[in-house]
Amino acid sequence: MNDYNRIAWIYDVLARLIFRGNLLKSQTHFLSDLKPNDRILIIGGGTGKVLEALSLLVIPLEIDFIEPSTSMIEKARKRMLDSSNLMVNFQQVTLESFTPRSKYDWVCCFYFLDLFKEHSLKQHLYRIKTMMNEGANLLVADFNNRESNWWKRLLSAIMHWFFKMTTQLESNKLKNIDSLLLDSGFRKEKEAHFFSRFIFSAIYQKEVF
Repeated sequence: MNDYNRIAWIYDVLARLIFRGNLLKSQTHFLSDLKPNDRILIIGGGTGKVLEALSLLVIPLEIDFIEPSTSMIEKARKRMLDSSNLMVNFQQVTLESFTPRSKYDWVCCFYFLDLFKEHSLKQHLYRIKTMMNEGANLLVADFNNRESNWWKRLLSAIMHWFFKMTTQLESNKLKNIDSLLLDSGFRKEKEAHFFSRFIFSAIYQKEVF
């Protein structure tokens, strides 16, 4: 499921044409909160465009970049040829099969959480929490179903149809990802909206009990 090899060659073009650059804007909006030498996990990093934005911060960062698609991760690798401030460890694995070397200061989920049905998503969120340091941040950029109207419902239906045909997408519909995160023991610190609030970016911290 969720196999992006077939569309890797056109993914960035589609994202730019349909969402007018707002997917990347949502991923990069809070990157200025990163600090030198932070350890970062990027889950489902896709073609790695966010790595170019991270390199522009000009601070040393250690990144584990995991992506199951062969074609996507090859595109991501090519973006890092000229980067000097990032130490990136690329791994072609799913989250389920990934073994972290140590815990992270940041975990980034960019259009990853929307891939799964609610039961699977809750399991992924539990695993993500175990990988985070105390005080670590979860940075999420994804689609928002909290404020729906006809064109958002139509676009969502088209997206799910297309990705089910091309990637065997597990999810059947957009979920309230923010609510699921809060219910899973995360506390929201910051939030921003894009593309008429169809897209959101937010920073969460795991609750400490």
